Amino acid sequence: MNKASINNSFFSFHSTAEFGRGYYRNHCGPTALTNLIVTALQKQQGRKLPEEEIKEIFEKTASLGRRRLIYNRRYGTTDLFLWFYARAVFKNNGVSGLLHPAARHTISGKNARQILSKGSYILIELFGHPKYGWHQMVIYDTDENGRFITADGFSSEPVFLDDNTIGRGLFLEIKHLS
Repeated sequence: MNKASINNSFFSFHSTAEFGRGYYRNHCGPTALTNLIVTALQKQQGRKLPEEEIKEIFEKTASLGRRRLIYNRRYGTTDLFLWFYARAVFKNNGVSGLLHPAARHTISGKNARQILSKGSYILIELFGHPKYGWHQMVIYDTDENGRFITADGFSSEPVFLDDNTIGRGLFLEIKHLS
């Protein structure tokens, strides 16, 4: 087994379609943050979280973003405030000792691999991607072929992106502290 297959047993790959029952729109940011929180809790607890608990985490995350005017249904999550949003939802969901937002970087395969090699995760802010448009999602690791293991928010399964399909934009390093 390679590193990625060993580590990804607790990675969370939930999609926007699973949350909100039609109320939420443009909620890729809260979904990406929910995936990070669920991953941290599942690794810490050594078990898969039940769906109801995951939905509660999403609701807390989206609600906090709405209250702080960082997320809204029409425009989504404000990229400029993503660091503050991540810090607040990690604290609000009891994982600030496990996850911590760090520096922001320009997306490139090289930059992403450097951050992943430190054991951190990546919260991507895509700008005008051919498939995703303006979108936020998570990269957890790379597979044996060097492709990025991504929770893209569109699929409830891992999506694999390479250097040519990763897109352009910025990303936030998310340090995994446990």
